[in-house]
Amino acid sequence: MAGIGLYGVYYSKATVADGIVTKYAGVQQMGKAISASFEQEEGDNNPLYANNAIAENNASSGSGGTLTLTLDKLTQSAFADLYGLTTKTSAVTVGTEAVSGTGFDIDGTEQAAPVGVGFIKWHQESDSRNKHEVVIFRNVTFKMPNIEGQTMGDTIEWQTPEIEGTVVGADGTNPWYLTRVFPTQAAAVQFITDYFAAPTP
Repeated sequence: MAGIGLYGVYYSKATVADGIVTKYAGVQQMGKAISASFEQEEGDNNPLYANNAIAENNASSGSGGTLTLTLDKLTQSAFADLYGLTTKTSAVTVGTEAVSGTGFDIDGTEQAAPVGVGFIKWHQESDSRNKHEVVIFRNVTFKMPNIEGQTMGDTIEWQTPEIEGTVVGADGTNPWYLTRVFPTQAAAVQFITDYFAAPTP
């Protein structure tokens, strides 16, 4: 099953108590997906050697890691949700016309908010593009993105935001990461919507 594409980056604001997600607040789209990569923390590997060979091994698959997303844009509402900000509005007068702008005041005391994150990987199998793999990370907090800009030249070089988040690993309750494969994209989107709408134990 070969990967051929990526669709949507969805998120849901999470309520966390004692390190455990207790509920979500619906689902929203963070932006359109360009790329997603996840680097998992390495698992434990603790072999017991006997007779000059490994007789037993206590190994785990690892838990948590780093999620990096590149989007076409990070929406203002998503930016506010991810970093615990309030949207501000300012007005200026240009000539005789009042013009409003929106943005954020950042004073350094903000705390990144935990969110659940989901996206859909497209796959092709046996010459058919009918595999849509949902990937969900249960608890992620994102670092503030870098600020970049570049003047236009003869051609446009697209400047797209990249955000990096810490994925919380096993908390002893629910899976910290899960996948499901569906035959249609609509079904995959519905699974993400239902997952973040369902009561969380």
